[in-house]
Amino acid sequence: MPSANILIIVAFLIGVVRAASGNSTSSFEAPTLVSAVFHYDPNKAAAIVAGVLYSIASLCLFTRLFMNKAWWGLCLPIASTFMAVGFFMRIPMATNPDSLPIFMVQQLFTLLPPAAFLAFNYILYGRFIVNCVDRRYSWIKPEKVARYFVISDITTFLIQGGGGGLEASKNVTSEKLGANILLAGLVAQTLSFALFMILVAYAWRGILRDGFVPSQEPWGPILWILMFSSTAYLIRCIYRVIELGQGNGGYLLTHEIYFFLLDSLPLLIGICTYIIFWPTKYLEMSVKPANEMTGRY
Repeated sequence: MPSANILIIVAFLIGVVRAASGNSTSSFEAPTLVSAVFHYDPNKAAAIVAGVLYSIASLCLFTRLFMNKAWWGLCLPIASTFMAVGFFMRIPMATNPDSLPIFMVQQLFTLLPPAAFLAFNYILYGRFIVNCVDRRYSWIKPEKVARYFVISDITTFLIQGGGGGLEASKNVTSEKLGANILLAGLVAQTLSFALFMILVAYAWRGILRDGFVPSQEPWGPILWILMFSSTAYLIRCIYRVIELGQGNGGYLLTHEIYFFLLDSLPLLIGICTYIIFWPTKYLEMSVKPANEMTGRY
């Protein structure tokens, strides 16, 4: 699955590059690859700050992981490390704005990691339902939640990749169709994650209805951190939809500050939640005795 994701993103990026190159008009000075795609010159200082912050977050997450031996959560610090590399790659990208390899690596390392951030939440939800409460609080079998939503994410990546390829066409009709398909893929991805948040809210509501007070339970913080981090990730998803909906040359796409404020920052806030509240602690404290939850009404 990871290799499939990488191939999809690569195909999508090649499509974006070709589209940007095809749409640029000749002038006294041909635009660089970076300016044709982003419509701005990347800020090196901002890239350094973001890279350092994600590096610190990665180090803290790895520390948490190894201290608790929670190998199921390995995707989170690894993805955060890739994200840090992606931001640092914006520095040589600004210096060499026509380098396709640098551009591709930078895009890969900033587009792929968020999928792993979401996957961590999917896995945590399943473990919470199985180990701490009861399966009846989940619409979907908790053991299959991660599988279903990861498949959904891969499917939406495929849709986006197909749209990116069509958008690279020199045919105006195909280009417009590709842009619409790409937007549809992003909308589907956002709706899929919104459905996951509804799943968490449904479980929370059922637990409250049965008389439990999460703040008085050892597993209570898991609900809060799941919903808080998911909300941060959803903000990023909505931003991406609006950004693409504005089209090539739209206000959000052409102003780098929004990339940092509405894309990078929400993701950083989401993963940093787990530095403060590493979930293994609450999972181990909350392993329920047999039939404990089903007998309490």
